[in-house]
Amino acid sequence: MFHDIFVLFTLSALEIVLGIDNLIFISLLVQRIPSALRNKICIFGLSLALLMRLVALFFVSSILSMDKTILSFLWLDISIKDCVLVIGGIFLSTKSFLELYRDVFIGDSNKVRNIDPKSKLILVVLQIVLIDLIFSIDSILTAIALTHNIVIITIAFMFSMLVMFFLSSHTTSLISSYPELKIVAILFIFAIGVYLILDGLHIELSQKYIYIAFASSLMTTLLNIVKRRNAIK
Repeated sequence: MFHDIFVLFTLSALEIVLGIDNLIFISLLVQRIPSALRNKICIFGLSLALLMRLVALFFVSSILSMDKTILSFLWLDISIKDCVLVIGGIFLSTKSFLELYRDVFIGDSNKVRNIDPKSKLILVVLQIVLIDLIFSIDSILTAIALTHNIVIITIAFMFSMLVMFFLSSHTTSLISSYPELKIVAILFIFAIGVYLILDGLHIELSQKYIYIAFASSLMTTLLNIVKRRNAIK
């Protein structure tokens, strides 16, 4: 009993930490939709993503076999997981680069293209689900490594998703209020995309360097914001 509680607590904490980059990406995505709908879209998108993640749990054997080599090319032993990571990394890197370009060089990215509101909402939800599935590969493998108890894994996933529900609105409002934070968030997502590509190509790069760089940039940006607010007072 105590062991199960300990595993549940540990797994929940890991899922929350692993979900930080996912949360930041979602916060950037919902910037393109009306503020009144942002929370609803976040909840709907994350709920759908959670459902997809739980469905994936019932295919544990398939998840475990994703590490098996399906193709060898030069020095690379390519698995399904590697392919998903590379494709996901390319998507994130391209998405963040275009977002940065629109934000810095064009201005208000919402004025760049006239997209039907319903189509935009559907597109945002689909991207939330897609990115959550990409990020969930490591989460699922980590969960399976810790325990084979599907109930514990399900509870941990649901708890971490509830935390994301709570934090998403705060993260979104912060990014909306301070454009500097949006730039830092976009660069972080770009770095995560590059990391996924390198990971899929079996090029080792410790993820801690990305988080250290992100934390340093975030701290510098926050200090500049505080300094500017104090100067105005």
